[in-house]
Amino acid sequence: MKRIFVLALVLFFPSFLFAKTGIGIQGGAKFTPSADADVGFNLRSEFSPWGIAVSYNLKDKSIDLVLDNWWIYKKINSRLNWFALWGMSFSGKVENKSFAETGARLGMGLNVFCFENRCLEFYAHSVWNPSVGVYYDRDDEEYSLRFVPACFPLNAGVRFWL
Repeated sequence: MKRIFVLALVLFFPSFLFAKTGIGIQGGAKFTPSADADVGFNLRSEFSPWGIAVSYNLKDKSIDLVLDNWWIYKKINSRLNWFALWGMSFSGKVENKSFAETGARLGMGLNVFCFENRCLEFYAHSVWNPSVGVYYDRDDEEYSLRFVPACFPLNAGVRFWL
């Protein structure tokens, strides 16, 4: 599994290998009809607008993968910035009640660097994340398709820049 992850980084995110890279942890909540929380880690490069986050959903015990592009990134002052993002989300789990879900993301957030050398970053963002997924209940042997138009994840985290 580690080899696949490293290979994906090399192929899809080559700037992580040659630029200053931020590695951190994050937590958050999804405001949906079945409100839930997650914890995970994130990775971002200084030279790429793309960021990646992998998190574990505490309620349904699923794994979430998020790819975000910070397409607008503007300074408010020397340390505080705001950004707009778009991206993709993928979620899934394999158990008695399994599912695979994908969605689009559109949101805004703030980040702040605590020191002049930009080695520690705190951030928070809110996103609209409609999704569609296939669900399978092994007990009932039923498949279903679900569309979730109103999902609003709110995440906050810290990144250490290497």
